[in-house]
Amino acid sequence: MMIVLVTGSGGPAGLNALRFLPEYIKRVACDSDPDAAQRMKQKGLEGIPFYTVPKANDPGFRDAILSIIEKESVEFIIPTVDEELVVFSQNPENFGAKIIISPKETISACNDKMLLYETFRDAVFCPRFVVTDKRSDIENAFKNSSVFMKPRIGRGSRGVCLFNTPEEIPDNVITKDNIFCEYLPGREYTIDALCSPEHELIVAIPRIRMNTDRGISVHGKTEKNQAILECVYDVCNTLKFIGPINIQFKYDSEGLPKLVEINPRISGGYPITVASGVNTLEILFDMLQGNPIPKEKLEWEEKESRQERI
Repeated sequence: MMIVLVTGSGGPAGLNALRFLPEYIKRVACDSDPDAAQRMKQKGLEGIPFYTVPKANDPGFRDAILSIIEKESVEFIIPTVDEELVVFSQNPENFGAKIIISPKETISACNDKMLLYETFRDAVFCPRFVVTDKRSDIENAFKNSSVFMKPRIGRGSRGVCLFNTPEEIPDNVITKDNIFCEYLPGREYTIDALCSPEHELIVAIPRIRMNTDRGISVHGKTEKNQAILECVYDVCNTLKFIGPINIQFKYDSEGLPKLVEINPRISGGYPITVASGVNTLEILFDMLQGNPIPKEKLEWEEKESRQERI
């Protein structure tokens, strides 16, 4: 029996990993929030060994993970917390278990939106953006158009704000810690994708974000959108990914998809993708065991579905 540790087990991504891992896997869970165990119970995830660990930036985080690995004989780790991805990617070989994680260069680029957009600056799907501490730079880039501001390093909707014109932006937020982008008024998509240990894109399933709750998609519809899929292919041919990832695009005022962000981990809205017919976690562990992937496991249908939000 394979033994897999899922971190951030009380968050949407962690709960999804625990729910959709193959049945033959023994699951172990950890979270910095002791209340995560109760949220696991609410999702029917009882009987899974649970450990409270320090936050990723705590000096005791690594020792806590090593202790769990030794006690539970953990073979694989699936990190689901953005801050932990950075820590795990630095020296993954020092943890004594195989970590399902993309290379540190990819984690760094995805963690900092300026680095991410710089990586794709010449791509047609890269939005207009500036990082500056000068108001004149923002005014020249966007003139009288709307400006969307978000932290370079952050997650969810924390710190984001829409301004109708550059003149509305307060002086105290015009810093190089924020990124200023064109406003994208169109439909928003999340793509749940899977990449092999050799960085090959195996499958990608776009879904429309029809309704969200605190940044998590709770109502969506999978869609075979070729324009979006072509963008995903370009992204995965530029950055090297391993395992489940999710990529967000939003359409601009001219009807073109533009990159919003990339999370190199499983998504919070993953159940909507599973409902369409593909469970990338099952495919991942088939690959890790050297099993061939039947074509049927990669087939999915356009389907609208909802999920509960915890």
